[in-house]
Amino acid sequence: MAGKKLLLPYNFTPQDQKALDFVVDTFAVNAELEVTLFNTYAPLPDIETSGQSITGKLKENLGYLLQKVKDQEKSLMAVVEQLREKGIGEDQVRYVFKARKKDVAGEIVDQVMREHYQLLVLSRKPGKITRFFTASVYNKVVAALKNVTVCIVS
Repeated sequence: MAGKKLLLPYNFTPQDQKALDFVVDTFAVNAELEVTLFNTYAPLPDIETSGQSITGKLKENLGYLLQKVKDQEKSLMAVVEQLREKGIGEDQVRYVFKARKKDVAGEIVDQVMREHYQLLVLSRKPGKITRFFTASVYNKVVAALKNVTVCIVS
């Protein structure tokens, strides 16, 4: 696609829904824009075990977590479909769902740099305590990115 590329980190919060609505309201008319929803999850460990040991039971519990990860990806695909229903073209929307290898800010910066996004839309969490912990994400992302427009929706 020859147009601009927009990255929207999405973690299923009400604030992320506001950011999604902002993207639809602002960019749905732009047929040249490619929108990518971005979600990372904590990787699940690989455990080599037999079913009889205590670690075998742990592996059963990891099965539950694996199902939660699969459900999260399905939910992300539903959000992609929601974008399409709200007017962003089918070939304009995609998603990236991957295991996190770094902190959230590092993953966002790497994705922007690797895929050459021109726009980044971040949501801001309400509350003083939450902002205290998430401020470093914004600081790291904004400090690391050059020639990228960053929109913060609160």
